[in-house]
Amino acid sequence: MGLVLTCGRAAMPGAAAAFVIVNFDLSVSAVSEAGETVFGPEQTLVGMGLLDFVTSPLGDDHLARNVGHAAQRACDPIVMPVRLRSERARSVGTLAARIATCGPPRAALVTVEPSEFGRR
Repeated sequence: MGLVLTCGRAAMPGAAAAFVIVNFDLSVSAVSEAGETVFGPEQTLVGMGLLDFVTSPLGDDHLARNVGHAAQRACDPIVMPVRLRSERARSVGTLAARIATCGPPRAALVTVEPSEFGRR
């Protein structure tokens, strides 16, 4: 979409990170190219609610609270486990979601990467 947003260095694991930008109401406003390979096409995701395509083993209310908080005020990045709600969930496994503030305009940056959450 050609957006230029800023965030703290600790918020972004790398230049090619898979991420979505989420508004305070938990709706997706943008998706990175790498994010499309994880979550799906940008055309499908923009405007969709984050909880419509991801969930957290720690509880969706916990995920929603952390993302909503980051979208509304500056905060330190936090990491929590998430899983896709699609049929790809099993093959992708649990992801580490880093949730941080970005902007302007203020929003939540949710980056994901493979994780060891839930693995034995």
